[in-house]
Amino acid sequence: MSQSTEPTARIRADRPARRHRRTKAILAIAAGTALLLGGGGTYAFWTTQTALTAGTVSSGNLALSLGTGSWSLKGVLGQATSVSNLTNVKIVPGDVLTLTQPVTVTLVGDTLAADLAVTQGASFVTGPAAPYVKVAVNITGLGAQTGTNTYRVTPATAGTLTATVTVTFDSTTPNLVGVNTPVDLNQLAFSLTQASS
Repeated sequence: MSQSTEPTARIRADRPARRHRRTKAILAIAAGTALLLGGGGTYAFWTTQTALTAGTVSSGNLALSLGTGSWSLKGVLGQATSVSNLTNVKIVPGDVLTLTQPVTVTLVGDTLAADLAVTQGASFVTGPAAPYVKVAVNITGLGAQTGTNTYRVTPATAGTLTATVTVTFDSTTPNLVGVNTPVDLNQLAFSLTQASS
């Protein structure tokens, strides 16, 4: 007597379909949960804020301006004489050109300090004469230099200062080094930079 296997076959055939429906349901639930957690739902958390009543602060200022300077020339022999037209000056070893320059420094800031310096560009003087033409600066009222031709300024020492800049043609310059060599005084500049150390 033979047994029918048809119900068993039907049960086995239904199982994949039920598994497929169950998998779809799980995926749908997971996707919905992700949307809610990701801000796509309507869930909300309590939040509040209160503004400060501290007022307003303002930034400070750093500025530099130059007044009208005056030049003089002193050689190895004789006294210093004033120079009204620099283009007519021909310097020789031992000469010192001196600039007396009013400098106005503005520093506004509770913790601000700055470095006031005289710098020279790469083409100030070129060729073999370059090592023999030297620049120095002295600024009254600022104490000792903090670097090469550099002084530290604070709001307490800022204001109108007097800088004395000298351009010296070294008297030990040998063997006609530097004859007919231009010295570009426009390559000298005052700079004012906020101090970081």
